[in-house]
Amino acid sequence: MSDAAVQLAKALIAFDTTSRGSNLALIDFAQSLIEQAGGRCRRSYDATGAKANLFTSFGPDGDGGIVLSGHTDVVPVDGQDWSSDPFDAVTRDGKLFGRGACDMKGFIAVALSLLPEIAAAKLKRPLHLALSYDEEVGCVGVTGLLEDLKRQNIRPALAIIGEPTLMKVVGAHKGGAKLVTACCGKEGHSSAPERGANAVMMAGEFVAMLDSVWHELRADADPRFDPPHSTVQANVIAGGTAVNILARQAEVTWEYRCLPDRDPRRILDRVEARAQTEILPKYQARAAEAAFRTDRHAVYPGLKMDEDSPAVALARELTGANRVEAVAYGTEAGHFQSHGIPAVVCGPGSIEQAHRPDEFVALSELDACEAFLRRVIGKATT
Repeated sequence: MSDAAVQLAKALIAFDTTSRGSNLALIDFAQSLIEQAGGRCRRSYDATGAKANLFTSFGPDGDGGIVLSGHTDVVPVDGQDWSSDPFDAVTRDGKLFGRGACDMKGFIAVALSLLPEIAAAKLKRPLHLALSYDEEVGCVGVTGLLEDLKRQNIRPALAIIGEPTLMKVVGAHKGGAKLVTACCGKEGHSSAPERGANAVMMAGEFVAMLDSVWHELRADADPRFDPPHSTVQANVIAGGTAVNILARQAEVTWEYRCLPDRDPRRILDRVEARAQTEILPKYQARAAEAAFRTDRHAVYPGLKMDEDSPAVALARELTGANRVEAVAYGTEAGHFQSHGIPAVVCGPGSIEQAHRPDEFVALSELDACEAFLRRVIGKATT
């Protein structure tokens, strides 16, 4: 692997692109490199203008071509015990450590390091690089990128999403959503709990019900996935003001991760129906205004298995993979597929390292990625 790829990875990691902030400094950096190599760039922004997607094309204009896709945002490091500065990447023991090293700035760095080779190649079909924002909070940014391509009548033939798969070919993943359920009660003195509706207690019963729904979902399994069934769980609870006040408001932030060929609406319908019939009547008997309100804050589709898709076929050809994997985590691949662009997931590093303190990618994985992307460039010249 070239030293350029490692240095670019360190440079990308140095940009703090935690999803709650802007990614524009990184996008500016990448666009400068791409334009110096002769790439054609276009941006699409979020509503605030503080975040941007970058879509780049090399080679001939027109339909077709291969998209190399990666997200620029990373998850927070708050409260994590790192042995070195997460935004000042270091190499040791054959690994590159830093926030985003494997998820997924290592992949982006390898792609950028190959810009001189892309520029020099006699491309017969377009080669695109797509960099998105806010993947980590529900694949938010890529939807705007894809809508922009649709408006511009840019129709790639396939997309390779470089999420960490240990360079295995992943042809299916679960879909999911981030949801927030507001538990609305009625304040009162805690010595008289039946004269009000304690929203925190409502939230507790709601969480217990989610666990019951998850148990029900276990009966519908697909052994290609681990776990083999759809899942539901709560991850954040907030509410209440004092120990002696019945809480008026509480919120439960939860998620579902649904097998890609199942209807996720059925999960949401089941949760809402059970909340209304099993929990709410008790609290409305105490306070008529008691209620549950659920909002979906982010939704991403699953990637449905299609082993005959051109994206999967190309990835298998270029990696020599004998099998196509399915994974439980989500990526932007489902959005590409839902927009009519066949997609596959294949990238360096292990998902086991993502989101953890001392996140790393093995340099050998970046080597393998570099070799793979060189073969992709070669395919674009034929």
